Amino acid sequence: MIKTSLSATLTTPVLLLGLSASSLAWAGPKEEVVAAVDKFLAAKSYHAVMSMGPGPGTETDFVAPDRMRVKMGTMGEQIMIGNTLYLTIQGKTSKQAAPNGGIAQLRTRDKVLGNLTTLKVTAAGNENLSGVATKKYKIDNTQPKSSSTFWVNADGYPVQSVNIADVNGKQYTSTLKYSRFNDPSIKIQAPAVK
Repeated sequence: MIKTSLSATLTTPVLLLGLSASSLAWAGPKEEVVAAVDKFLAAKSYHAVMSMGPGPGTETDFVAPDRMRVKMGTMGEQIMIGNTLYLTIQGKTSKQAAPNGGIAQLRTRDKVLGNLTTLKVTAAGNENLSGVATKKYKIDNTQPKSSSTFWVNADGYPVQSVNIADVNGKQYTSTLKYSRFNDPSIKIQAPAVK
């Protein structure tokens, strides 16, 4: 019978623990933001409110894997389920193919952060945001050109993002506030086409 030594038995768990601890110790602001975006993309559901100035904002609900509802203030509502888009304007609902392959194309790391190679992230301290303790980050990218301030809560989810983007030589600022991550009460159903 071969006896295993205590050191041989402990080697694998100790080595794995050491690797985990060292990767956490080496995680910087960029890795923390990427981890928060990955957690956001893995959420089963969420609610978001976006504003772009003094007018009415939009409200978005998402339910995994492929359901999204966007309420566009007084303009109407869009519901995407898989590759189908339901558009309701002035009480009339139409059904059509979703643009660009549907929700799956919108929910990627690249769509949220841009090119990871050109992504620059700086820690900007801790901040209490509407009663929630958060870590704040300054994010800049050149591909596409964008600048953001990003807040992440203690659970690792983004709670707010203020984005500045150049579109055709014009600068736009939008604020996104996220809540209700993994809330099973968020439901999205296909509306009746009328």
